[in-house]
Amino acid sequence: MKDKKCKVCQTKFTPVQFAQAVCGYKCAIEHSKKLKQLKEQREWKAEKAILRDKLKTLGQYEAEAKKSFQKYVRMRDNKQPCISCGIENTELWDGGHYKKAEIYSGVIFDENNCHKQCRKCNRFLGGNELNYRLGLIQRYGLEYTDQIEEKANETRNYKFAKEELIAKKLKYDILIKEFGKLN
Repeated sequence: MKDKKCKVCQTKFTPVQFAQAVCGYKCAIEHSKKLKQLKEQREWKAEKAILRDKLKTLGQYEAEAKKSFQKYVRMRDNKQPCISCGIENTELWDGGHYKKAEIYSGVIFDENNCHKQCRKCNRFLGGNELNYRLGLIQRYGLEYTDQIEEKANETRNYKFAKEELIAKKLKYDILIKEFGKLN
């Protein structure tokens, strides 16, 4: 067999057994301690991830689902200009809601209520709601816009359950992957 370097003391040795990683008894004890420690660290990391998931608030689940949803909307509307101002070239795009997510919770994940919007309109102009409405009417018609407004008012104070939010995130993560394969 070929000479190897000991994983613990770094001296060269000739292995006696197949896959021997250390040169002798003392190094074997040290190596097994390190392996045990690494195993415990991996187990703790996995346990921590489970605990972190169990301690998530509804707000955190909603934020994760919203992030996936808005990414999907930006991908879906990739070739469209900003719904509010019509700009076509900017580095910063958002998934902007016509009826604000903070006020109309029932339409947060309504694909008809969310479109690609430039960051200026969405964040710095408060959604640029008047021009957003005009953009919706131009693109889809008055009836479409009225339906969004009606649904927003009917579901204004909707509370999503944890399971619904997990399902929404999963749905949009899958759609994002499918979009990625198409492009």
